[in-house]
Amino acid sequence: MIKYIKYLLVFLLATGFVACSEDEGAQILGGLYEKVDITPEPGMNLVGRVTDGTGPIEGVVVSDGVTVTTTDAQGIYQMRVKRNAPFVFVSVPAEYEIPVENGMPKIYKKIAMGDNDVVQRSFKLERTGKKKRFTLLALADVQIGRDDEVTMLDEEVLPLLIPYVQQELEAPVYGISLGDLVWDNMPFHEVYKQRIRKIGVPVFQVIGNHDHNKAITVDADADASFEAAFGPTYYSYNIGDCHFIVLDDVLYTGSSSYTADITDEQMAWLEQDLKYVPKDKLIIIGLHIATSRRNRPTSHVADYKELYALLDGYNVRILSGHSHNNYTTTISETIEENTLGAVMGAYWNGEELCNDGSPRGYAVYEIEGNRIRNWYYKGTAFPREYQMYLYGPGEAVSEKYRDGLILNIFNWHTTWTVEVQEDNAGWVTLPSDSNLRYEMDRRAYDFMFGDTKPEHRPTAEPESNNDHMFYYKPASESWGTVTVRASDPYGNVYTESIRNE
Repeated sequence: MIKYIKYLLVFLLATGFVACSEDEGAQILGGLYEKVDITPEPGMNLVGRVTDGTGPIEGVVVSDGVTVTTTDAQGIYQMRVKRNAPFVFVSVPAEYEIPVENGMPKIYKKIAMGDNDVVQRSFKLERTGKKKRFTLLALADVQIGRDDEVTMLDEEVLPLLIPYVQQELEAPVYGISLGDLVWDNMPFHEVYKQRIRKIGVPVFQVIGNHDHNKAITVDADADASFEAAFGPTYYSYNIGDCHFIVLDDVLYTGSSSYTADITDEQMAWLEQDLKYVPKDKLIIIGLHIATSRRNRPTSHVADYKELYALLDGYNVRILSGHSHNNYTTTISETIEENTLGAVMGAYWNGEELCNDGSPRGYAVYEIEGNRIRNWYYKGTAFPREYQMYLYGPGEAVSEKYRDGLILNIFNWHTTWTVEVQEDNAGWVTLPSDSNLRYEMDRRAYDFMFGDTKPEHRPTAEPESNNDHMFYYKPASESWGTVTVRASDPYGNVYTESIRNE
């Protein structure tokens, strides 16, 4: 009998019936072992070991997106996974570096159970010590779908973005791209990957509605191109005293139809993941569609209340994209959401503007310990100090505002202070009712400039939301110069002037 098993094993190996593992681990087929070095516990079909250069790592969080477990003293994890489970990923501990493969973060491995009874997937990490400070680069809506858009990315964005990241930002720098990497063109995921790795820092990816295959009506299958290029659509990792969570909040039904929803499976996974996160950690969540905007069904997450309940007790910053606008929402005392303008602008149309009149660009977060000590939005083609555009008299189409100035302060929030100085007079703080959001319907901002929009205008899309425009009427009809000073809660003070010509 032993001789028979030996010959059968040789036959299976020779004919390829026993598939090779991604790593040096074991797979079991019908009770026959190939290079077994971890003995699976009863009922377990996914095993692995997490190590560094000195030995096993205990307490590392590992998940297949359903089950969340940790490694034991030998660095071993074991779990039971479904046969169609695509990935296993490690929530990289803060003391270890983010693994990078071909210029992209690689914290996952494919499972590919097939007919195997047990699969082993192991991870090797590099211990570097916990980072006290780092910089986060946040991109939203790169969204390339045609060759000419790739050309604009290559010639208009990357030549400005890359040197700023590599020369101006404090190292180490990590990135996150908040979905809509491509524009319904699934082969462009590889094109996008080729471009984004040129930035020279690890950039994690979020899936957006345009990253789904329009021809497929099942959400779990429509994201196959994204998964092939970037791995799981939701996962977690740690850098310093920050716990990062990436979520998939696009529930796709095909042909560009979708709702903003975090599935029950993800919510259950998130609840497990958070059990391993101390309350003193800063949590940064990356997703595509904002959780907090409620102007139409596909513009905010349907189950946002359940999400906020899970995050209760943590200090949380949510980063989102999708709207091609800049706006910030205070959700609670401990949860804030920053929705960012787009890398592509409103479209790849040469105007270099987002829907709200902000320049196309990205955000930079300076993180120290478990707090964000500074952050700002940067227009790609503009200096960091460029944070507002001032419209002169007569530029507003609405007759009500033609006699004054319109101040578009791209990254304004209620925590900012806006002051105006007319000629040599003293500084005057603008009252809250000078912000047009208090007076105009949210769906009407972009109509303010009608069909005769000036340069640096918002687009005319009615669904665009701009809550950062102010109206100011000079006290003197013969005013010469008006200077605007906008101060954020991080100590940044931005100024811009306009002359009466």
